[in-house]
Amino acid sequence: MTDRRTETKDKLLATMQAVSPPLEKLMAERVALRNEIRTARSALADTERQIALLLKVRDVRIPRYIAYAKAITLTATMAALAALALSLFTNLIEIKITAPLFASFLIPLWLVERAEQQFGRWHMRLYGASTFVRSDG
Repeated sequence: MTDRRTETKDKLLATMQAVSPPLEKLMAERVALRNEIRTARSALADTERQIALLLKVRDVRIPRYIAYAKAITLTATMAALAALALSLFTNLIEIKITAPLFASFLIPLWLVERAEQQFGRWHMRLYGASTFVRSDG
């Protein structure tokens, strides 16, 4: 009968150890979880920095580039239009040269228009501050 009791005690002890792991194992798991949390927090901080950088590109840089492109394209188009008008009313410049030049500025104007539809529109004024109106789509 004592063999049965010792077997029962051994089984009971094994069951209790299986259900209740030792303290060292719990501490090791706790340290591992802390390391995982630390790693996840640093990855989250990196992701937030990348998001901030992308928002800066979308909110600051792209509108600035659109403004530069629009100002340069409008200036070049006005110069080509003036040259075309000059060539029509005088014989200073031939129309053969200015017509393709003027037509070549339609593509950059179209590209600026597409960019403004996507990101927002610049309202340029000759003697005043230019304003940017963000599109919501």
